Amino acid sequence: MLSSIVSRARLLTVLLVALLFSASLAIAPQAADAAVKKPLDIVKIYYDPPGKDYAKNSLFTKEYIQVKNTGKSTLTLTGYVLRDSGPKKFAFPKGTKLKAGKTLTIRTGKGKNTASTLYWNNKGYVWNNTGDTARTYNAKGKLLESCTYKGGKHPKATKKTVRTTTTTAFC
Repeated sequence: MLSSIVSRARLLTVLLVALLFSASLAIAPQAADAAVKKPLDIVKIYYDPPGKDYAKNSLFTKEYIQVKNTGKSTLTLTGYVLRDSGPKKFAFPKGTKLKAGKTLTIRTGKGKNTASTLYWNNKGYVWNNTGDTARTYNAKGKLLESCTYKGGKHPKATKKTVRTTTTTAFC
């Protein structure tokens, strides 16, 4: 008799654990699908400007990425970093500020920085025509966003890539 009570208690414990586990799985997808609030949003990557890809600064500056301050106050970008899927890294210049709701363009080539446009000063193209991933990090090194695109025209986003035209990724 005692062994049947112990067996029932074990069975009830196993069932309770299984129920709690399945309940947590049912709740988790809803939390994962919730919108993530990020202060700096990758909006657009112009990865394949028209023409041949010659090694000229005037062509490098046609390639760019745009980020937007999605917050309600000015964002100081000192220490923030932008990376591609390879070794290329752009550190926002000290004192860079972006007002709430405003967009900042980062051009690949060399040029003179303004309030709305920064230059990566890279001696080659950054964003691959066949596809790439852009990532933003805050001053503490925390990943804020990752935007992956495939080259060519992909009018609909998938779970892994964003919508693109033949020249532009929309993150």
